[in-house]
Amino acid sequence: MLDEVTVASPIVGGCSCGQVRYQITQDPLFTHACHCTDCQRSTGSAFVVHSWVFEDFWEISGDVRATKLVAGSGADLEPFYCTKCGTFIFCRNSKRPRGLIILRTFTLDDTSLLPPQAHIFTKDMKDWLSVSGDAPKFETMYEREEIWPADSLSRLETYLAT
Repeated sequence: MLDEVTVASPIVGGCSCGQVRYQITQDPLFTHACHCTDCQRSTGSAFVVHSWVFEDFWEISGDVRATKLVAGSGADLEPFYCTKCGTFIFCRNSKRPRGLIILRTFTLDDTSLLPPQAHIFTKDMKDWLSVSGDAPKFETMYEREEIWPADSLSRLETYLAT
């Protein structure tokens, strides 16, 4: 298991035009960089960084709209975009526990706050890209119980029990 990442709350961010603003009042459960082809396509880039956040500790203002997509895993995705500039802020995933959102981490005001704790779907990583650092790398998805910090697993277990 990895060590917990602790950040001073609240963590704030928003869209490109400033119409949508949000704050998170509890540290995210986990942050990973995803290199899958779905994320490459949705970002128009080589990968995306996601942070797992409880909706109970998430406050958002401004107008967002959702669309429906199907991920390579077969999960229904509901990405939420700013209605003015189109910035993809967060999504819900039908295969993840209800009440969790997946934040696009680089919509934070300070994008250095939550570095990836792991890299996933590196089998799809572009051969011209190299990743340095100590974050573990997985060809597909990791086993949450083996990689998430103990505190995050405990918070998730407590949440699911309610």
